[in-house]
Amino acid sequence: MRPGQTPRPKHDPEKSFTKRELLECSGLSGKTFDTIRKAARVKGPGHGGLDWVFTADDVRALIHRAGSGSFSERGGPAATAWRALMIEKGHWVQEEE
Repeated sequence: MRPGQTPRPKHDPEKSFTKRELLECSGLSGKTFDTIRKAARVKGPGHGGLDWVFTADDVRALIHRAGSGSFSERGGPAATAWRALMIEKGHWVQEEE
């Protein structure tokens, strides 16, 4: 690791989500996922990185971006799936909808 870099947190299945989980849950391609992620201004892996860890706040930002604007057609179903995943893990409060 280079000076000034901080390591990504370890994956805790109850508190975080991997790119692999989010892709499997949503049915999106990696390219579409990365396009939504970049539009949501969420940090991610440079290339591939299926074990990259996203926090609950990162996923909330992805849900917001995927369900709006130019992504609503492809991202709408993904946002719904991610929201269900967050509810399942107890990270989504119903008032947020």
